Amino acid sequence: MGTTTRDNVNRRRRANRLRLLKIIVSLAIIIGVSVKSYNYVHQPGFAYGHCEIRGSNLLTEAEVIEMGGGQAPFNIFNLSVGKIKDTLAKDVRFQKTNVEYKFPADILITVVEREPALYVANSYHSYLCVDYEGKVVKVSTAIPDAKCPVLVGAKCGNAFIGDDVNNEPVTHVLTFLKNIEASTRDKIGEITMDDRGHVVLRMQGTFPFLMGEAVEIDKKVQLFTTVYNQIKGKNINAEYIDLTFAKPYIKLIPKS
Repeated sequence: MGTTTRDNVNRRRRANRLRLLKIIVSLAIIIGVSVKSYNYVHQPGFAYGHCEIRGSNLLTEAEVIEMGGGQAPFNIFNLSVGKIKDTLAKDVRFQKTNVEYKFPADILITVVEREPALYVANSYHSYLCVDYEGKVVKVSTAIPDAKCPVLVGAKCGNAFIGDDVNNEPVTHVLTFLKNIEASTRDKIGEITMDDRGHVVLRMQGTFPFLMGEAVEIDKKVQLFTTVYNQIKGKNINAEYIDLTFAKPYIKLIPKS
Protein backbone atom coordinates (compact mmCIF):
# COMPACT_ATOMS: atom_id res chain seq x y z
CA MET A 1 0.00 0.00 0.00
CA GLY A 2 1.56 3.28 -1.10
CA THR A 3 2.22 6.18 1.15
CA THR A 4 -0.18 9.03 1.17
CA THR A 5 0.52 12.70 1.04
CA ARG A 6 -0.34 12.94 4.75
CA ASP A 7 2.28 10.29 5.56
CA ASN A 8 4.95 12.22 3.65
CA VAL A 9 4.05 15.42 5.45
CA ASN A 10 4.22 13.70 8.85
CA ARG A 11 7.57 12.11 7.95
CA ARG A 12 9.01 15.48 6.99
CA ARG A 13 7.69 17.03 10.18
CA ARG A 14 9.30 14.31 12.30
CA ALA A 15 12.58 14.79 10.40
CA ASN A 16 12.46 18.55 10.92
CA ARG A 17 11.71 18.13 14.64
CA LEU A 18 14.58 15.68 14.98
CA ARG A 19 16.92 18.05 13.14
CA LEU A 20 15.80 20.96 15.36
CA LEU A 21 16.33 18.80 18.46
CA LYS A 22 19.86 17.95 17.33
CA ILE A 23 20.60 21.63 16.76
CA ILE A 24 19.28 22.56 20.22
CA VAL A 25 21.28 19.78 21.88
CA SER A 26 24.43 20.80 19.96
CA LEU A 27 23.97 24.43 20.95
CA ALA A 28 23.43 23.43 24.57
CA ILE A 29 26.63 21.39 24.53
CA ILE A 30 28.58 24.24 22.90
CA ILE A 31 27.23 26.76 25.41
CA GLY A 32 27.95 24.44 28.32
CA VAL A 33 31.50 23.82 27.17
CA SER A 34 32.02 27.53 26.54
CA VAL A 35 30.76 28.47 30.01
CA LYS A 36 32.95 25.83 31.63
CA SER A 37 35.96 26.95 29.57
CA TYR A 38 35.30 30.62 30.43
CA ASN A 39 35.04 29.84 34.12
CA TYR A 40 38.15 27.69 33.97
CA VAL A 41 40.43 30.26 32.33
CA HIS A 42 39.10 33.04 34.59
CA GLN A 43 39.47 31.15 37.85
CA PRO A 44 41.92 32.44 40.49
CA GLY A 45 45.31 30.81 40.21
CA PHE A 46 45.06 30.06 36.50
CA ALA A 47 48.15 31.46 34.75
CA TYR A 48 48.15 32.25 31.06
CA GLY A 49 50.22 34.69 29.04
CA HIS A 50 53.25 36.84 29.72
CA CYS A 51 54.01 40.49 30.50
CA GLU A 52 57.20 42.09 29.18
CA ILE A 53 58.26 45.50 30.50
CA ARG A 54 60.88 47.54 28.65
CA GLY A 55 62.60 50.80 29.59
CA SER A 56 62.25 50.71 33.35
CA ASN A 57 62.76 48.62 36.46
CA LEU A 58 60.34 50.81 38.41
CA LEU A 59 57.33 48.98 36.99
CA THR A 60 56.67 45.40 38.07
CA GLU A 61 54.42 42.66 36.74
CA ALA A 62 52.51 42.75 40.03
CA GLU A 63 51.68 46.42 39.43
CA VAL A 64 50.55 45.67 35.87
CA ILE A 65 48.23 42.92 37.14
CA GLU A 66 46.73 45.34 39.68
CA MET A 67 46.36 48.06 37.03
CA GLY A 68 44.49 45.63 34.80
CA GLY A 69 42.06 44.65 37.54
CA GLY A 70 43.37 41.11 38.07
CA GLN A 71 45.28 39.17 40.65
CA ALA A 72 48.43 37.04 40.56
CA PRO A 73 49.44 34.97 38.72
CA PHE A 74 49.43 36.75 35.35
CA ASN A 75 46.33 35.76 33.39
CA ILE A 76 45.57 37.81 30.32
CA PHE A 77 41.92 36.70 30.43
CA ASN A 78 41.47 38.54 33.74
CA LEU A 79 43.17 41.78 32.68
CA SER A 80 41.88 44.88 30.93
CA VAL A 81 44.48 46.31 28.54
CA GLY A 82 42.45 49.52 28.43
CA LYS A 83 42.72 49.96 32.21
CA ILE A 84 46.47 49.35 32.06
CA LYS A 85 46.86 52.03 29.36
CA ASP A 86 44.77 54.56 31.29
CA THR A 87 46.61 53.97 34.57
CA LEU A 88 50.08 54.18 33.02
CA ALA A 89 49.15 57.38 31.19
CA LYS A 90 48.54 58.98 34.61
CA ASP A 91 51.65 57.52 36.28
CA VAL A 92 53.94 60.47 37.06
CA ARG A 93 57.01 58.23 37.03
CA PHE A 94 56.85 57.90 33.27
CA GLN A 95 57.05 60.51 30.54
CA LYS A 96 55.85 58.19 27.76
CA THR A 97 54.10 54.83 27.85
CA ASN A 98 52.95 52.33 25.25
CA VAL A 99 50.94 49.13 25.81
CA GLU A 100 50.62 46.51 23.06
CA TYR A 101 48.85 43.17 22.87
CA LYS A 102 51.02 40.47 21.30
CA PHE A 103 49.39 37.32 19.94
CA PRO A 104 48.55 34.93 21.42
CA ALA A 105 48.62 36.08 25.06
CA ASP A 106 51.41 38.56 25.72
CA ILE A 107 51.38 42.20 26.77
CA LEU A 108 54.38 44.38 25.85
CA ILE A 109 54.76 47.58 27.89
CA THR A 110 57.35 50.16 26.84
CA VAL A 111 57.95 53.18 29.08
CA VAL A 112 60.26 56.19 29.21
CA GLU A 113 61.06 57.27 32.76
CA ARG A 114 61.03 60.91 33.76
CA GLU A 115 64.62 62.03 34.27
CA PRO A 116 65.37 64.06 37.42
CA ALA A 117 66.64 67.48 36.36
CA LEU A 118 66.68 69.77 39.36
CA TYR A 119 66.03 70.03 43.09
CA VAL A 120 64.26 73.19 44.17
CA ALA A 121 62.78 74.34 47.48
CA ASN A 122 59.08 73.93 48.21
CA SER A 123 56.91 76.00 50.54
CA TYR A 124 56.53 73.21 53.11
CA HIS A 125 60.21 73.16 54.16
CA SER A 126 60.81 70.39 51.63
CA TYR A 127 62.43 69.91 48.25
CA LEU A 128 60.88 69.16 44.90
CA CYS A 129 62.63 66.98 42.36
CA VAL A 130 61.43 68.05 38.92
CA ASP A 131 62.11 66.72 35.43
CA TYR A 132 63.12 68.79 32.41
CA GLU A 133 59.46 69.50 31.60
CA GLY A 134 58.86 70.95 35.07
CA LYS A 135 56.86 67.98 36.37
CA VAL A 136 57.28 67.22 40.08
CA VAL A 137 58.41 63.60 40.37
CA LYS A 138 59.41 63.50 44.03
CA VAL A 139 58.95 65.51 47.24
CA SER A 140 61.36 65.03 50.16
CA THR A 141 62.31 66.80 53.37
CA ALA A 142 65.99 66.69 52.36
CA ILE A 143 68.01 66.21 49.20
CA PRO A 144 68.45 62.42 49.08
CA ASP A 145 71.08 62.12 46.34
CA ALA A 146 73.20 63.97 43.80
CA LYS A 147 71.43 62.76 40.67
CA CYS A 148 70.80 66.36 39.65
CA PRO A 149 71.90 69.85 40.75
CA VAL A 150 70.22 71.95 43.42
CA LEU A 151 68.74 75.36 42.64
CA VAL A 152 69.25 77.61 45.66
CA GLY A 153 67.35 80.87 46.01
CA ALA A 154 64.14 79.94 44.20
CA LYS A 155 60.91 78.54 45.61
CA CYS A 156 58.14 76.84 43.68
CA GLY A 157 55.31 77.56 46.06
CA ASN A 158 52.90 74.86 47.11
CA ALA A 159 53.48 71.89 44.80
CA PHE A 160 52.92 68.15 45.03
CA ILE A 161 53.89 65.05 43.07
CA GLY A 162 52.43 65.24 39.58
CA ASP A 163 52.08 69.03 39.59
CA ASP A 164 53.74 71.26 37.02
CA VAL A 165 56.11 73.87 38.42
CA ASN A 166 54.68 77.34 37.87
CA ASN A 167 57.82 79.44 38.16
CA GLU A 168 59.14 81.18 35.04
CA PRO A 169 62.82 81.51 36.08
CA VAL A 170 62.92 77.84 37.09
CA THR A 171 61.38 76.88 33.74
CA HIS A 172 64.16 78.73 31.88
CA VAL A 173 66.82 77.05 34.00
CA LEU A 174 65.29 73.64 33.19
CA THR A 175 65.34 74.42 29.46
CA PHE A 176 69.00 75.42 29.73
CA LEU A 177 69.89 72.19 31.54
CA LYS A 178 67.99 70.08 29.04
CA ASN A 179 69.90 71.54 26.10
CA ILE A 180 73.48 71.26 27.35
CA GLU A 181 75.50 68.07 27.02
CA ALA A 182 74.91 65.44 29.68
CA SER A 183 78.64 65.22 30.49
CA THR A 184 78.72 68.97 31.14
CA ARG A 185 75.47 68.88 33.07
CA ASP A 186 76.94 66.26 35.41
CA LYS A 187 79.68 68.73 36.37
CA ILE A 188 77.22 71.26 37.79
CA GLY A 189 77.30 71.06 41.56
CA GLU A 190 74.95 73.87 42.48
CA ILE A 191 72.92 76.64 40.88
CA THR A 192 72.17 79.78 42.83
CA MET A 193 69.71 82.56 42.10
CA ASP A 194 69.82 85.92 43.89
CA ASP A 195 67.01 88.34 44.66
CA ARG A 196 67.38 89.95 41.22
CA GLY A 197 66.86 86.60 39.50
CA HIS A 198 70.49 86.32 38.39
CA VAL A 199 71.95 82.84 38.13
CA VAL A 200 75.39 81.48 39.04
CA LEU A 201 76.50 78.00 38.00
CA ARG A 202 79.03 76.43 40.35
CA MET A 203 80.94 73.82 38.40
CA GLN A 204 82.90 70.95 39.92
CA GLY A 205 86.65 71.46 39.69
CA THR A 206 86.52 74.98 38.31
CA PHE A 207 85.29 78.49 39.05
CA PRO A 208 81.70 79.80 38.93
CA PHE A 209 79.89 81.00 35.81
CA LEU A 210 77.84 84.18 36.15
CA MET A 211 74.93 83.61 33.75
CA GLY A 212 72.89 86.79 34.19
CA GLU A 213 69.09 86.75 34.42
CA ALA A 214 67.41 83.38 34.75
CA VAL A 215 64.82 84.26 32.10
CA GLU A 216 67.67 84.66 29.59
CA ILE A 217 69.75 81.63 30.55
CA ASP A 218 68.21 79.25 28.03
CA LYS A 219 69.48 81.51 25.25
CA LYS A 220 73.10 81.04 26.38
CA VAL A 221 73.45 77.30 25.83
CA GLN A 222 75.89 77.69 22.92
CA LEU A 223 77.91 80.45 24.59
CA PHE A 224 78.26 78.53 27.84
CA THR A 225 79.16 75.28 26.06
CA THR A 226 81.84 76.96 23.96
CA VAL A 227 83.47 78.78 26.88
CA TYR A 228 83.30 75.79 29.20
CA ASN A 229 84.90 73.47 26.65
CA GLN A 230 87.69 76.00 26.03
CA ILE A 231 88.66 76.40 29.68
CA LYS A 232 87.96 72.81 30.76
CA GLY A 233 91.11 71.15 32.03
CA LYS A 234 93.19 74.32 31.84
CA ASN A 235 94.89 75.79 34.87
CA ILE A 236 93.32 79.24 34.89
CA ASN A 237 93.62 81.16 38.12
CA ALA A 238 90.26 82.94 37.94
CA GLU A 239 87.63 84.11 40.38
CA TYR A 240 84.74 83.66 37.95
CA ILE A 241 83.63 83.85 34.31
CA ASP A 242 80.95 86.39 33.54
CA LEU A 243 78.52 85.42 30.76
CA THR A 244 76.00 88.08 31.63
CA PHE A 245 76.61 89.76 28.29
CA ALA A 246 77.40 88.42 24.84
CA LYS A 247 81.15 88.84 25.31
CA PRO A 248 82.54 86.58 28.08
CA TYR A 249 84.66 88.17 30.79
CA ILE A 250 87.14 86.27 32.98
CA LYS A 251 87.87 87.82 36.38
CA LEU A 252 91.44 86.71 37.14
CA ILE A 253 92.74 86.44 40.69
CA PRO A 254 95.63 88.93 41.05
CA LYS A 255 99.03 87.39 41.63
CA SER A 256 100.34 87.92 45.14
